[in-house]
Amino acid sequence: MFETEVTKYLDNHSVSYEVKLHKKPAFTCASAAEQRNVRLSQIVKCMVGRDNKGALYVMLIPGDRVLKLRKVRSHLGGKPVQLIPPLELEKEFGVTVGAMSPFQFLGKARVLLDPTVLEEEVVDISSGDPLAGIELASKDLLLLTNADQSDIISANKY
Repeated sequence: MFETEVTKYLDNHSVSYEVKLHKKPAFTCASAAEQRNVRLSQIVKCMVGRDNKGALYVMLIPGDRVLKLRKVRSHLGGKPVQLIPPLELEKEFGVTVGAMSPFQFLGKARVLLDPTVLEEEVVDISSGDPLAGIELASKDLLLLTNADQSDIISANKY
């Protein structure tokens, strides 16, 4: 049985989900989508940033879209947010960049979710381990992360 802190969290909250094992580690949205046999738009990118006062933000967007930090700043009333470099994320939070889940940051960060994530009934997030993903209802992702919905993506798709 595959288990991570993320699956334990979902189990503790009685959320229905499916573990999707990979044949090889996946560190990109494209690789995860291919190995899980889902559309790139169903993959949820999890990016972590910090404002100039040290507050953390997790930004969730579809795998086929691009984050716009200018829109994040606008949503936050002008607070500039910068993405945290991968090595810093790994060292400070013990996460694997490319396999991060928003659930690994609950209680530490405010979560922003682009509403286009909810256009997919079922989405795939990282399990915290590059060898598997987790598929769950997008509405459950929204509820469990207590995310603010905000337009934080580019108008263009990959």
